[in-house]
Amino acid sequence: MGAIALARRFLALSPTEKRYFLRRFVDLKVHARPGFSQFGEDASIASYLRTIGRACRSYLDIGANDPVRHSNSWLFYRDGGSGLLVEANPAIARRLRRKRPRDTVVNVGVIPEGSGTLDLHIMDMDGLSTLSGEWRETIASERLATPLEVVTVPVIGINDLLAQHAPKDAIDFASLDIEGMDFEVLSAWDLDRWRPFLFCIETATVSQDRYGKDDRFRELMAGRGYRPLFDTFGNTVFVDERG
Repeated sequence: MGAIALARRFLALSPTEKRYFLRRFVDLKVHARPGFSQFGEDASIASYLRTIGRACRSYLDIGANDPVRHSNSWLFYRDGGSGLLVEANPAIARRLRRKRPRDTVVNVGVIPEGSGTLDLHIMDMDGLSTLSGEWRETIASERLATPLEVVTVPVIGINDLLAQHAPKDAIDFASLDIEGMDFEVLSAWDLDRWRPFLFCIETATVSQDRYGKDDRFRELMAGRGYRPLFDTFGNTVFVDERG
């Protein structure tokens, strides 16, 4: 297609479609990638939603980490969405509040149920910090990251968290990445009350000499009416079969 024909097609688009393609163009030219997620999940999700005539207006990002870098939800915030960001590390939670004022930021750790305090093991790679002592030892022994400090943080059960802070509107997308506690928290999640249309879940098991996917997540999600939409190196994106 020639440049003139391409320009004509662009000018014929609706204002919404023009904004979509301009933002994707800037992402590719300025950021040299179509999105911000570590393995491209956000851009693929945005393309899928556009294909079926939907958009991500409301999201949950549990284990949000950095406001932009490797964020699974920043693309949707940038495109006008808003939601709930949950981050256990107090320093990162402060960054989230500064960068993303339209979102609700809750500075807690997430556990299957109950409340109280736990030690957060902060690693030199922010994304590998964990509430799990066992996971901390695994990360250190595999030399995937180096422990820096331990901070005591408040923790709350997943359903209590959602009862207090979940968006009132339908949830288009949820990201769950809490290093070593994902399966237990997801198992406790009341999907009859809070049911995202799409889920991005860290399913990879990685060490220095081994890589695989934890099949427990597929079995759990299938039993709850979700099917895999696509896999990336680190995550699996699931879609609600109920629509």
